[in-house]
Amino acid sequence: MLTGDIPLTSGDAFVYTKSVKTEIKTVQQQLGYCPQFDALIPELTGRETIRLFARLRGVQEAEIDGLADALAVKLLFSQHIDKPCGTYR
Repeated sequence: MLTGDIPLTSGDAFVYTKSVKTEIKTVQQQLGYCPQFDALIPELTGRETIRLFARLRGVQEAEIDGLADALAVKLLFSQHIDKPCGTYR
């Protein structure tokens, strides 16, 4: 319910004073992602993974591709960013 995956049937909940019922997008920007296992989805490329998490965190769409390129350079995986994560070692 707090993430918006399951709709509220009644009542409301608040995250940092923001309503899950009426301000779900703002609430989602305040939540983290903690996978139970590996955070990488093997079928997605590194670039697609960065795009996914950037969107989840509310990064402006116009900034996402530049962010992906900058991260690839800083993390030394530019040559692999467009390969599926399942091929990473």
